Amino acid sequence: MEKRSKKPLTDEEKFELELQQEAELQHQQRDYTLLCKNRETLEESGGSKLAKQRKVIDIYKRELANITNDLNVAVSEGKKNIDKGHAKQLVELLNEYDQFSDSIRMKKAHLSEIDYQITKIGKEVAYVRSIQLTDKMWQDRTLAGRKTLEGLENKLDVQIKAFCTICAQNNKLREVIDHLLKERADFNLKWDKLIKNLCIGKKFMLDLIEQATIAYDQREEWCSKLQALRTRAHNDLVSHIQEMRELERKQDNDKKLADFFSTKGQKRVMAAMEDKERTIRTEKRKQMEEKLLLYTNILADIHDFTNRTELQEIIDAFSERESENFALFKYINELNREMEELNDSLGYLHIDIDEKKALMEERASQQQAKLQNLRDELDEVTQSADSAEFALVNCDMKLVQLEAGIDDLFRICRCNRDPLLPLLGENAKANHFNVLLYLQILERHVQDYICDVFNAEKILSARRKMKAKHKLVRTDAAVWPLYRIEQIVPANPCPLCVEHEQVSDVIDVLQRILTKEQIECKLAARLELPDGLERLHNVSACHLPKSRQIIQKRYQ
Repeated sequence: MEKRSKKPLTDEEKFELELQQEAELQHQQRDYTLLCKNRETLEESGGSKLAKQRKVIDIYKRELANITNDLNVAVSEGKKNIDKGHAKQLVELLNEYDQFSDSIRMKKAHLSEIDYQITKIGKEVAYVRSIQLTDKMWQDRTLAGRKTLEGLENKLDVQIKAFCTICAQNNKLREVIDHLLKERADFNLKWDKLIKNLCIGKKFMLDLIEQATIAYDQREEWCSKLQALRTRAHNDLVSHIQEMRELERKQDNDKKLADFFSTKGQKRVMAAMEDKERTIRTEKRKQMEEKLLLYTNILADIHDFTNRTELQEIIDAFSERESENFALFKYINELNREMEELNDSLGYLHIDIDEKKALMEERASQQQAKLQNLRDELDEVTQSADSAEFALVNCDMKLVQLEAGIDDLFRICRCNRDPLLPLLGENAKANHFNVLLYLQILERHVQDYICDVFNAEKILSARRKMKAKHKLVRTDAAVWPLYRIEQIVPANPCPLCVEHEQVSDVIDVLQRILTKEQIECKLAARLELPDGLERLHNVSACHLPKSRQIIQKRYQ
């Protein structure tokens, strides 16, 4: 006990002690108010009130004497014997009650078991009756099987028709594929020529790419330097701005301190303000007294309502009732929440059903529209195929006529077929596979004939004056042999010199790399100048120092 008394009280124990002290104080105040009221009533009534009270006391004394007499009679030996007999009878009756209650409980258990077995057997009988097939159910099943069989037969018929249409389309597609294969053979010949030209262009592009990489490296270096200068200027600007803000902040603080000290040194006496505060205090005091009176009346009403004087009993009863009400409130909230969830899920299901219906309707309409579009496309394709076939027939006829005319011209010009015989094979006539070879030889012979005639006429005109109208070949219409660019100029335009001319100027704005089309346009304009032919040399023959670096990279 001594150890416990030495321990310091916790905050909760202190709070409970304060509550008990407040409850005792309120109880004492209530007793004090009641005693004051009784004293006032006694003083008002005087001696008459005391006489009445004495009469009441005499009546209470008589009643006390009567009660004591009755008590002595009840405690006598005869009454005790009678009470003992009644107690024995009560014990016997209680034992009989226990026996009967046990037998009743056993009977109820037997009856509940029998009811459970009856319900179980009834459910089994209902299940067996539901499983048994009737004539109507058998007839419904047969009708459903016939309907499914008819539906499957209709589907099979539709699939067979679709398969037939696919086979017909496949036959048409095979014809189109054969036509495309022939076109592919012609395309391969043209493709080989383009590949050769592409290889020549790639060589020129490699030189351009090397020059572009060198220019890009220079541009990156200058851009990095410019970015460093910009960051330095930005950092200087930020530091200056921060210094100005600090100085302005110090100036504002100094002004505020000066204003504060100037107002702090003054002292103001305001009687009106003090009177106003005094009236506010008196009003607050009155309000506190009214609240105190109201709270005392409320406590008195609570004691009268609960018929209990102890505050702890009232608190316990209130907490029990509050817990019951809170439990009911939680149960009702849980039921409301479940109902809201069920309503929400039901609404979502209705929305999903509506969306599915709308989606199915939209799909059906789209399928119908797609079928109609496919039918229209089929009609257009068939019409275009018929027109293309008709045009192909006309083109084949014209090609046959042109090939016959080329063959006639080949014989008229007395061209030699010896170089073509290894390429022609068994078919020595002109056709659309070897017509280009015939045209090349025929073009060369015709060019030679025109040049011979032109030279002959030129010699005759030198010997004897011949008028232009009597000449077979006019001077302005003379066709000279065509030569390649490699036979006229020994090399291509040097990319180093051109790029050096384009990048040598210094501009203080952002520059971007030119595209392929822009470079071609600038190169063509530069070659049109008088000194444009000076740049017609390879990188190995260039006098710029960058050419040596490129040649060293090639040999590494």
